[in-house]
Amino acid sequence: MKRIAIASRQVSGVTGTTTTILEHARRMVSKGVEVHVYGEKLDSDRLAAAGASGHRLPGWPWGSRFKRKLFSWVFDRVLGRERFDLVWGHGDTLNQDVLSLHNCVHAAHEAVYGSPLGASSGVGLIHGRILAERRFKLLIANSGLMKDEVVGRFGVPAASVRVIHPGFDPERFKPEDRPSGLSVRRSLGVGEGGVLVGLISSGDFEKRGVRRFLSALGSLSSGVKKELHALVMGRESRLAPYRGLAASIGLGARVHFIPPSPDVSRFYHALDLYVHPALYEEFGQSVQEAMACGVPVLTNVRVGAAELLAGRSGPVLPDPGVEALASGLERLVSDPGLRASWGGACREAARANTWDRNFDLTWECLRPFLG
Repeated sequence: MKRIAIASRQVSGVTGTTTTILEHARRMVSKGVEVHVYGEKLDSDRLAAAGASGHRLPGWPWGSRFKRKLFSWVFDRVLGRERFDLVWGHGDTLNQDVLSLHNCVHAAHEAVYGSPLGASSGVGLIHGRILAERRFKLLIANSGLMKDEVVGRFGVPAASVRVIHPGFDPERFKPEDRPSGLSVRRSLGVGEGGVLVGLISSGDFEKRGVRRFLSALGSLSSGVKKELHALVMGRESRLAPYRGLAASIGLGARVHFIPPSPDVSRFYHALDLYVHPALYEEFGQSVQEAMACGVPVLTNVRVGAAELLAGRSGPVLPDPGVEALASGLERLVSDPGLRASWGGACREAARANTWDRNFDLTWECLRPFLG
């Protein structure tokens, strides 16, 4: 039996990395592969349900730099004792056969803050070493945007990078479940003629463009804003500035800030329009999930998931600026027919990109390592 070791510091919660690892593990186990997952924080129950063996490694609670060095060092010690046919890292280890990269921390920091990532960043240091020193044989990037970044910044040979977009669960995210969003709309006070615009993420509101989203809503014409509600979902420790901005644009009580929910599909189904104005987003799973639900999306070319819409005639913005965003919002919020047609186009663009397809493409990459 072939044995695969997967390394990621955290395999827990509702993150894209966790979802990817669990979806892949379940399918590899079904192919007769023995899957071992190593991390500091592990959702043991979900790993066991996927058929994988979870191994908790000791962690260090302080300092980004040392905790990542320690994790990589401890994992290397494991590799010295165990025999695996394939070692698969997710950005936390210096040594692996296959690297799945989920973040471009240097590019994202520059996009959000307008300055280079500091030398003290632990994740920046380890990603820099992994990429610059070619600590992998194959890199799986989740978007062409990411591939361009690692090739351009770190000189990674383009031939060693494979772009595979993350998948989605077609049983959870489907247009047929749109009625489930009615209770959400009622709870938010969205009336019969109201329009609910949403932005859903795990957090990091500055990177995801929440401030620009609210500013763009504030610049809409009074007629468009009259029946408008906005939903912002995500984990954010400092909500006061965003609430203040919502109040200053005259939408205070109609901008609803909600923490992440495991039942997120209901919130997509409540929306008339999904907006993702991230300054830099390596993929943007929420964009794809909204599309799969048949919700029209408004995003920009600095979001990897926008690649799913390539070749389609629709409102993909050329940049994440407030002016372009406000123009797109004005057009879509005021035109129900355009929303309906673009929602159908978004659904068709996402339809085939399920986790089954993602795994088939990933498995093609892994098989040469497994013999």
